[in-house]
Amino acid sequence: MSETPRIAVLSRFPGLYSTQRLLQVVDAAGMEAVLLAPEQCLLTVNGVHADLYVQGEKFPYCAAIIPRIGGPITALGARLLRYFAGAGTFCLNSAEALQLARDKFASLQALAAAGIAVPQTVYFTESRQKELALQMLGTPLVHKILQGSQGVGVSLAETPVAARGMLDTFLSLQHEAMVQRFLPGRQDVRVIVLFGEVVAAMRRESAAEDFRSNLHCGGRASAFPDLPESWADISRKAAVALGLDFAGVDLMADADQNALVLEVNPVPSLEGIEKSSGVDVAGRVITALKLRLASA
Repeated sequence: MSETPRIAVLSRFPGLYSTQRLLQVVDAAGMEAVLLAPEQCLLTVNGVHADLYVQGEKFPYCAAIIPRIGGPITALGARLLRYFAGAGTFCLNSAEALQLARDKFASLQALAAAGIAVPQTVYFTESRQKELALQMLGTPLVHKILQGSQGVGVSLAETPVAARGMLDTFLSLQHEAMVQRFLPGRQDVRVIVLFGEVVAAMRRESAAEDFRSNLHCGGRASAFPDLPESWADISRKAAVALGLDFAGVDLMADADQNALVLEVNPVPSLEGIEKSSGVDVAGRVITALKLRLASA
């Protein structure tokens, strides 16, 4: 192992803001930054030995790896994280935590089991369950695909007729459906949790023509420095419940203004939160990693 720690950022898209910021901060911290493209990786197991090859060469040891894994390659990212964990590399989020957080219903199950409030949600796989789901939730209701991110795959049905048609379509295409009670309001809150500490928060407001507040869907972000302590506490507990070192916890108020956890993102984007809050989230991540490597 070299004297200068090597920190790998696992990302398909080197030009993305988050990837660039992390690589820059690693360099600024006096460590060696490595960009690792997941699709260029070849994994092997032979007897009790496991190796990783990149472009035909055995990949050298890295002290830590930061996954920037998009939803479509979650399985690949998890396999790579298992390799790195086995090689003694510190992984900022484990393979198991990544996969649990990416499954929208399984993650809600884990949150509810930990005593963390989530929206009323129904999951089913047969069309004959559709009417019971509608009775439970009423309309409007929201349908989410189980592996979506950035607001993709989130649909709103405002009437029973629209809901039945939407559910028929998704059951036909993917043989499962996950629907939630619609929460009125155009704002939610994104809280960044790093090793059990809240480091930044922002308020997101949906565009007038869209019910989704995701920035990728045209939502607007603003600083939220006065995050209630109760909301911060729920965010910390949510990250712990899913086993995440680094997470973006999305919260929304219910009718009584209590926080509900909508979902937890295991690979939160840095651009919106850094620009709206003014917090150097990338710097906080690398500083925390450096301290952990020094104490290992």
